[in-house]
Amino acid sequence: MDKVEKKLSSKVVYDGKIFTVTKDDVLCQNGEKAIREIVHHRGGVGILFKVDDKFIFEKQYRYALEEEIIEMPAGKLEEGEIPLEAAKRELLEETGYRPLEMIHLGDSYPTPGYSSEVIHLYYCPKAAKEVRHLDSDENIDLIYFTLEEIEKLIAENAIKDSKTVAAIYLYKSKILGV
Repeated sequence: MDKVEKKLSSKVVYDGKIFTVTKDDVLCQNGEKAIREIVHHRGGVGILFKVDDKFIFEKQYRYALEEEIIEMPAGKLEEGEIPLEAAKRELLEETGYRPLEMIHLGDSYPTPGYSSEVIHLYYCPKAAKEVRHLDSDENIDLIYFTLEEIEKLIAENAIKDSKTVAAIYLYKSKILGV
């Protein structure tokens, strides 16, 4: 028998602006039938960007969590948008810096148990200062941290955002070689 689950049927139960939810009947590897509720999401991007010796991070209220969190600049992919272009757009919109160089660090699956979302992670080593263009529903405070401060905040569980934690690990591994 195959090592994958086979979709028997699928029904859209929610079709929204950001994601669609389906309820799928599947045949499992062991022959049993099961139901999978899947959030289909276009995906997103996250960008690590350093000015001088400090990374630009954001503090913003996240309604779903009912709290203010610290995270790297990030955003959703628009329909048909390629990740690199989305990363360039989001960095400019949220920080006011136009990327001059971007390095793909890797991809992250934030919730693979029920979502198709992939977050594409980038490092921007060079950018030109321009003007921020926040979306009308965004209220983002920019904050600046050294790598050591970020690592301490992660260790203290003050930075809990999974894409940010993954990006820091990939940055240290791929860019710093540690």
